[in-house]
Amino acid sequence: MSLLARTSTVTAATLGSRVMGFARDAGTAAVLGAGPAADALMAALSLPLLARRLLAEGAFNAAFLPGLAAARARGGDAAGAALSRAVLILLVMLLLVLAGLGALFMPALIALLAPGFVLGGERADLAIACGRIALLYLPLAAGAAVFGGIANAGQRVFLPALAPGLANAVVLCVILYLVLATDMATGTAAVLVAMAQVAAGIAQLLLMMVASRGAPGAPAGAGHPPDWRGARSVLRACAPALLFAGLSQFRLLIAAATVSALPGAVAALNYAQRLVDLPLGLVGASAGAVLVPLLAAGGGGRGRHASGASLAALALALPAGTGLAVLAEPIVAVLYQRGSFDAEDARLTALLLAALAFSLPAQGLERVLSATALTHGMTGTVERVGLASLLACALACIGLGAAFGPAGAASGVAVSSVLSALTIGTLLARAGHLHVDGALARAVAGLAGGCVLMALVVGGLAHVWPHPGAGSLAALGRLVVLVGAGMLSYGAVALLVRRCVACAA
Repeated sequence: MSLLARTSTVTAATLGSRVMGFARDAGTAAVLGAGPAADALMAALSLPLLARRLLAEGAFNAAFLPGLAAARARGGDAAGAALSRAVLILLVMLLLVLAGLGALFMPALIALLAPGFVLGGERADLAIACGRIALLYLPLAAGAAVFGGIANAGQRVFLPALAPGLANAVVLCVILYLVLATDMATGTAAVLVAMAQVAAGIAQLLLMMVASRGAPGAPAGAGHPPDWRGARSVLRACAPALLFAGLSQFRLLIAAATVSALPGAVAALNYAQRLVDLPLGLVGASAGAVLVPLLAAGGGGRGRHASGASLAALALALPAGTGLAVLAEPIVAVLYQRGSFDAEDARLTALLLAALAFSLPAQGLERVLSATALTHGMTGTVERVGLASLLACALACIGLGAAFGPAGAASGVAVSSVLSALTIGTLLARAGHLHVDGALARAVAGLAGGCVLMALVVGGLAHVWPHPGAGSLAALGRLVVLVGAGMLSYGAVALLVRRCVACAA
């Protein structure tokens, strides 16, 4: 589900950017572009997007599914249903209360999430209005997560896998309506987009309820009273997994707060992050689907399993980060620059994308290492490292942002993720859960060399090949060729490194 969620989110962002060129009304264009109205909308949607990131990408299931299996082993389907019902009630009520408090204190929340917005100004007022609407998504996401977990526990994976795509389809339908509408004010367009997030939550919840109907452990028809103690244990157990699943989004919130004084910077930062999300999601999906089952199976090779998974994560994240950094400007121009998203917006977004791209290898490695630590029962350690990482991110974003502007603030994400990955890796190595030797170091050095070669090849080719007009087929063709050249150059080095490692083994 993580990979599908990331892919559909990036696809929705790309399609949304493509229809911006056809927006006929200034209000709609302002919402779909990268200006003050888009800033306000991004700030308003930040908490619902965080909830979606946490609950829709498997971190909740990591604690819920083992608890559900244990309850069914003790008392059959009735006990499993009692636990599911208690978890559903507690989680929905918790997020409903948080949504209510958030709506009540939305001005303070916007002041915290976007301190650069002037309270009483246009951006702040629009963000407050849209934020109060979008917070209704929170309890809907909670219900969808529980029903989706029940469906997954019953080996029903098809409908839950469609949920991210369904949510994005609902939002895209509203965006298309906005594009075709005439004489629509900016505030009205933004409110409709916020309402679309709520509609997407309703669609996800209904789909998950259908997927879980009749599954073992479904809440309906429970023969036991709700298992409140078991539900509290499940929610407590999922806390560290949720923390690390949401680290990238938490860091984005911190960086966005730092750059919020500059009009358009919050929207540009969110557009850039969406491009980083796809390779990062691939690494997270690999860790959840391959590494965790291997570690849970036990055996003496678990340290080498973690080392191999770390190397695989770097083999994907290093070239992806390098490519996004080197090709930031043509990527943004091809995907986003049209209509109300002008050349200045593209330059700012590309600058922030290049800065965020440097964090990709560390964040990918962090996903693998945190999954390893949690599997080995290092729950407290993971929580402390995660919280310390957020503090380091805040300090780095503020300091670097003051010195170098928005790009410096975005670079604080890389500083935080590097420190986090190094800390967890060191602790795992000391505990014997991560095998580090000369062969691993040589392999990492080889991958880094491949990235350097790729950067030289792609950068040189981009330098001698003039950039055609943004939004043209020629620009798309140029980007495809540059990406292909980078893949070939990196792939040749990666293949050589793989053979060398195999020979050394």
